Amino acid sequence: MKISFKLKLFFSYICVILASFGSIAFFLDKNLEENSLHSIQSSLIIQANLIESQINRKQLRQEDIPHLESLVKALKLKTNCRITIINNKGRVLADSDKTQEEIPQMENHLSRPEVKAAFAGETGINTRYSATLKFNMLYVALPIRDNAEIPGVIRLSLPLEGVQKTLFAIRKIVIIGLAFALIFAFILGSILSGRTINQINRMIQVSRKFSRGDFSHKIIRISKDEVGELAFTLNKMAQDIEDKIKETKAQNQKLAVIFDSMIEGVIVIDKTLNIISINPAVEKIFNVSRKNVEGKAFLEAIRNNDIYEIISNVLFEGKSLSAEIALVLPVHKTFEINATPIFDTSASLGVDPKRLLLNEAEGSQRSDNNIVIGCLVVIHDITEIKKLETIRKDFVANVSHELKTPLTSIKGFVETLLEGAIDDKENNRNFLKIIRNHTERLDSLVKDLLSLSQLESKEIILKKTNLNLNHLVEDVISGFKSQIKKKNIEIKNELANDIFLAADKDKIEQVLTNLIDNAIKFNKENGIIRIYCEKTNNEIKIYIEDSGIGIPVKDISRIFERFYRVDKARSRELGGTGLGLSIAKHIVELHDGTIGAESVEDAGSKFWFTLPK
Repeated sequence: MKISFKLKLFFSYICVILASFGSIAFFLDKNLEENSLHSIQSSLIIQANLIESQINRKQLRQEDIPHLESLVKALKLKTNCRITIINNKGRVLADSDKTQEEIPQMENHLSRPEVKAAFAGETGINTRYSATLKFNMLYVALPIRDNAEIPGVIRLSLPLEGVQKTLFAIRKIVIIGLAFALIFAFILGSILSGRTINQINRMIQVSRKFSRGDFSHKIIRISKDEVGELAFTLNKMAQDIEDKIKETKAQNQKLAVIFDSMIEGVIVIDKTLNIISINPAVEKIFNVSRKNVEGKAFLEAIRNNDIYEIISNVLFEGKSLSAEIALVLPVHKTFEINATPIFDTSASLGVDPKRLLLNEAEGSQRSDNNIVIGCLVVIHDITEIKKLETIRKDFVANVSHELKTPLTSIKGFVETLLEGAIDDKENNRNFLKIIRNHTERLDSLVKDLLSLSQLESKEIILKKTNLNLNHLVEDVISGFKSQIKKKNIEIKNELANDIFLAADKDKIEQVLTNLIDNAIKFNKENGIIRIYCEKTNNEIKIYIEDSGIGIPVKDISRIFERFYRVDKARSRELGGTGLGLSIAKHIVELHDGTIGAESVEDAGSKFWFTLPK
């Protein structure tokens, strides 16, 4: 049987009142009874002491019954108590409620508890039921002392009928009060429980609307008690849930934007190897359309057995896998494939497949006991990384080769000198000159490498000043007078005298030095070098054009790489380190400019770089 909350609340009031009044009545009754008895006992003990002091010990020993009887009867009128005098043999000598003829018929009192205690020198107190009077009697007995002896006992007794009547009256009042309290509790409980239940019912109705996602209704807060606090809490909870739903929708939209804008390709696969979702990066990589592949089998939509094998292994083993694959069609690139299993835990694929990206980003570990329900595949394009690795390997190889040649020559000539050629006056100086030349080449190589390293690390702080470009070019040209004269080259500085730049003088001078040095080295006898510029709104484009041997088309895209040489033998012969153009490129880029080259083989080259105005 289902009991309503209203009845539970109502009966709880009744039970509380019954328990409260019952406890109060019980402890009050006990306390009143004990206090009454204690009060009567104290009064009897005081009266017994007063009477004991009036008893003549000699007459007690002589058992002067008439004297003792007249004494107890006279004292009863004053004390209103029954007085009994008992000798040390337990025989009653006098009793205020018995005649002289009845006393001999009375039992021996030596076995009575209070009498025993009195003969033991203590105050004897006992309460017991009187069969004759049909109610309880209180007995108090005191020893009658005669020096060290106790020749008798004085006992006072009093009926407890008055105490019982008083207690009965109090109990009657308590019962009547309890009845009134129950009636009051019934009325008050009905009113309060009714109000409370009505508020709770209204909360239930509005809460059901909350559960259906309708947060437009609010619970009216009538009171400021706990029920009112509950209404306030439910309203706040509904507002918080509504805010969380809005926040979740906004987050889902953000995740959808992230999913669609990711550079990496993302594919979500279910356990049957069907595609749930892909992002635009995958569409671009495999040249497919999302609407055409979602819901289809993987191999049917994307024909790549390598990725298919990875996904199959992940779904079967339930462990993440990574692999590197090279695609030829539809694009020729290298990709790193990271496949992660999706487990059947709190999330569901049907909610929002894009949220699965969070699991991969968090890298959370799942239990092996979880059931794999899908796979998340992330495709990273590492083509450029591979390219950089190749460049790095080439760089190491080139550095090793560049260092090996001069070091080998230096070692050889040093060994020759040590073996006795140092005494050869005709050749020893020539050997030392060769060693010096190779040492200078190594020094230039190390300086260029350090310079290039600083430029690439972006640690150099540019010291920009206002430069006159024409004056700077003239200063650089003046440093090549001997080379120009030797090859009979004509240099034309066609720059205007009013071109100013905000740039680092030393760095731009290094760029011009490297480009003009190359224009002289790779020029023909009686050749021409032109230096001129073009202006735009935001930048200046400086050209260094020569009539030299030119650069093959296939090499133009790589001439700014470190240690790259078009004609390796001739470059080394001319003393270059192979780093000049790479250093020039980094300096120009540090100035937010660009650098490039145009050339026709055997017809000359044209190098240019731009700088902001």
